[in-house]
Amino acid sequence: MSWHEVNVKVGTENILGVLKNNILHIPSVENLGEAITINGKNHKIESFMVDYRDDIFKIILAEASPTKEKSDDKPTQRAD
Repeated sequence: MSWHEVNVKVGTENILGVLKNNILHIPSVENLGEAITINGKNHKIESFMVDYRDDIFKIILAEASPTKEKSDDKPTQRAD
């Protein structure tokens, strides 16, 4: 999967970033917080580091927790 440009909202600030899987790179901001909004969806931040050479945040987003649904081993769609 390649890097995709995304719109990120951190607090009241809107900035551009790049996203690949659950890794997000954004320019350094004053107050990062515990969650951010990417393309209109809220995401929790698992961890981040500051790259002082390029003045960017490298953020790892929390993965979604697995669902607790049980499979009945039946197809959801009929194959033709």
